Amino acid sequence: MNNLTQQISQISNYKIERFEEKTLFQNNKSSLITEQKIIFNNIEKNLNFEYANNLSNLVHFQLSAQTPIQRWYPYREGYSIKLVDTFLKHLKIKGNVFDPFAGSGTTLLSARHKNLQSFGIDVNPISILISKIANTKYNKNDILQIASELSIFSNLKVSNSNLKTSFELAGKVFNKDILQTLLQIKEHISRIENKKIYNIFFVAWLSIIEEVSNVKKEGNGIKYKNRKRTSNGYFTIEKEKWEESVFPKDKFQFVKIKFTQKIKLISSDIKENYGSIDKKPQIFNNNCVNFNELFNDEIELTFFSPPYCNSFDYFEIHKVELWLGEFVKNKEEFRLLKNSGFRSNTNALNGKPINYINGHVENLINLFDTKRLWNKRIPNVVRGYFDDMHSLLKNLYNQTTKSGYVGIVVGNSAYSGVIIPTDAIIADFAREIGFTVENIFITRHLTTSSQQKIELSQLNNFLRESIIILKK
Repeated sequence: MNNLTQQISQISNYKIERFEEKTLFQNNKSSLITEQKIIFNNIEKNLNFEYANNLSNLVHFQLSAQTPIQRWYPYREGYSIKLVDTFLKHLKIKGNVFDPFAGSGTTLLSARHKNLQSFGIDVNPISILISKIANTKYNKNDILQIASELSIFSNLKVSNSNLKTSFELAGKVFNKDILQTLLQIKEHISRIENKKIYNIFFVAWLSIIEEVSNVKKEGNGIKYKNRKRTSNGYFTIEKEKWEESVFPKDKFQFVKIKFTQKIKLISSDIKENYGSIDKKPQIFNNNCVNFNELFNDEIELTFFSPPYCNSFDYFEIHKVELWLGEFVKNKEEFRLLKNSGFRSNTNALNGKPINYINGHVENLINLFDTKRLWNKRIPNVVRGYFDDMHSLLKNLYNQTTKSGYVGIVVGNSAYSGVIIPTDAIIADFAREIGFTVENIFITRHLTTSSQQKIELSQLNNFLRESIIILKK
């Protein structure tokens, strides 16, 4: 157990065990599994893996739903602020902190609580808004302003106007009365002149959309709540019948109460001085790969969780809020937004050339059964993903202080029975760039489709979520 591992164990009371490749070269049932194991063995040579199972509850959003400020918006792709707090403490960070995938602003918030300057980037405009309001300094006057606006809102009555939205799926995604209520509340919020208070009310409005809708975020997009899974397959309950069974008769009051509760929750957090710190992060709405063009300050710790190499399109996951909140107003704007991010899915393949070719990645791609891939461009998604990650890490190396760190929370993925060990591949080429790989903490094992779960049973050690710690 090295010094870094001992520090985490002491500070967090987390049990960390040595990772052993128990399945390596045992019970080989197919050449595909054997070839994968050979590739994995070559990639993981001289990498230090440690089991840190008790970190598993910090690498996802569940704890954040009860955490002040983080609970203002249900950003499921995030991690707990306690995770960042832990690494800021045991790495003794005193300098600048950076998150190239800012998300809901968790890394920035943790740095701000330590009175550290931080920088954040994200291509999703919702993420930018959430990060900014989470990291804004609030005062007693703001609390009074919130109370005043909430009092005005309490007098809101049902409108007879038929409000419109450019979101074509709105009629399916919402009950018609709930949709009208949401649009009426948005229109009411637009009249708030104080920008700081407007942002709070607007984020509160965004945060209740999923809860009062007919859909939920799940996997690679949204799923309709009236579609139920049984042992005999899926069946769909008629939309109107489902809505009648789930939502109360007074839809206007139902939505109004949800919104009021969220505003009161936010106000309560602000009253507890969670927003009283002077330090303010710099937040940019942009692609992170060439972050060095946005700021040139040296960084002591970069801590982030990138999109995983699993073809999930996070703009599809957030599309209801993006459309209803008018962050996008037409299909072309939505297409361009989807095309602007990290190349982790087919919609982000923007014609950029592949500049960095990784031999291990190519060996794994060669094992793909192309007939089983749901999209023929999957190989280029995998190539583009690691090309973007390599470019990001090169720029990070140049801007990181001597003895500075990079922490990456990432999960491995699988295509057509072939695992992509993202954590090991990133760590391997990070060493080529010049970083030292301090540790790879395995926090939990991941699941995949039922079909792949069976065929990958001998490789389940490699389907994992990890935290990579690099040092310059």
